[in-house]
Amino acid sequence: MLNRLTSTGFVTDLATMRDVLQELKSLSLKLQKRSTSLTDASRDIRLTMEVLDAMKTHGGMSMREAKESLMEGTFKGVALKESTEKVNQLQFFQAVIDNLSSRLPDSELTKSLKPLDPHNWPKTRDELILYGEKEIHELAKDLGVSTREAVEDFRSWKLQEDQSGKTLRRLIAASQTYLATSAECERGFSAMNDTASKSRNRLRVRSLSAVLFIDINAPPLEMFDPKPFVLSWIKEGHCPSTAKKSGMEAKNKSEDRPLWSIMC
Repeated sequence: MLNRLTSTGFVTDLATMRDVLQELKSLSLKLQKRSTSLTDASRDIRLTMEVLDAMKTHGGMSMREAKESLMEGTFKGVALKESTEKVNQLQFFQAVIDNLSSRLPDSELTKSLKPLDPHNWPKTRDELILYGEKEIHELAKDLGVSTREAVEDFRSWKLQEDQSGKTLRRLIAASQTYLATSAECERGFSAMNDTASKSRNRLRVRSLSAVLFIDINAPPLEMFDPKPFVLSWIKEGHCPSTAKKSGMEAKNKSEDRPLWSIMC
């Protein structure tokens, strides 16, 4: 095992794995964001594939550090011994790229949403004039809005930088509701497990649904201002937790007389 850890082949294999895992980790975090749309996911996956393809030839940061260590003959202060690599780097990178390619969300829906992302627009005005109008027409038709208004609003946006069209805004808002991954579902399951715990297993469905809705959709706690809700609660006749007890007992209760008043 020691010979394996101090071999040149092990260092290069480890560097290859680390470079790939770093890129996949970064991609995973991007896809898990709530703001990531289908077009964002497609673009991020394609970018990662291009980066990995470039690493096949030039290597990543870890591989460059490993090659410097090989030239010095030591790695982290440990002398290295010559050995062959057990991981075929070209095949490994290509296998990862092929796997990512098979996961690209290039459905008909994704193709219809692509024109709504300015990153996909052509650079020249001649190509931009009619770009995406077919996709916008199909998207508006599927969503039940005026196809003509959608196309005209889209033209104003791409050619005149006018994004004020009502139909266009509806399409953009709808495009952001399509989730790229199941991360949001997993967040819902986690919220359910945290809420419907053993100590709170008597919550009714309505109450549980309300608590989950707040937990999943509410802003961060530091942005919450409770004052309007507390005032509304008190105005409806509810008593705050700091209120004194009411009733005959509180009214008839006599105050204790100080000792000096008895002596006088």
